[in-house]
Amino acid sequence: MSYLDTTIDVYKAAAITPDIGLCCTTSPIWQLPGLSMPKIMQEMNYGCGTTVHPRDLANNPNILYVGVGGGMELLQFSYFSRKKSGVIGVDVVEEMLQASRENFVQAEEENDWFNSDFVELKKGDALDLPLADESIDVAAQNCLFNIFKADELKKALQEMYRVLKPHG
Repeated sequence: MSYLDTTIDVYKAAAITPDIGLCCTTSPIWQLPGLSMPKIMQEMNYGCGTTVHPRDLANNPNILYVGVGGGMELLQFSYFSRKKSGVIGVDVVEEMLQASRENFVQAEEENDWFNSDFVELKKGDALDLPLADESIDVAAQNCLFNIFKADELKKALQEMYRVLKPHG
């Protein structure tokens, strides 16, 4: 079993049963008017800190987030891109994608501005993103790339640059 297979198994288990201590830190929730973060999203926040600043999300961008966790960052990004499929979340773990879908139902109940259609969830791999070239304004990941060995990291970064629009 490769280290990537082990990682998938760990995150599959964390999607089924939230594991609050899984990651090294808890990202602070953005304090924005009208943004309420469901508790389950906070419990499933498996990142190392938000990798995008809100000022980088101006002008209703198309946003890619690789490694969806419980959907917390996807919800935060949706605050700035309130259009159908304005935020695309990609994850290789089907159980994590399903957990995010379920968490978005709670997010809709807590946020009158939020619609689950703002987020498109796609099964896919950071090493082969299921997106067109130059289709994304802002691309982010949160801790996922830290697990990659040199060859995989190079490929993941090439994929992020491939899908970014010029000056993205």
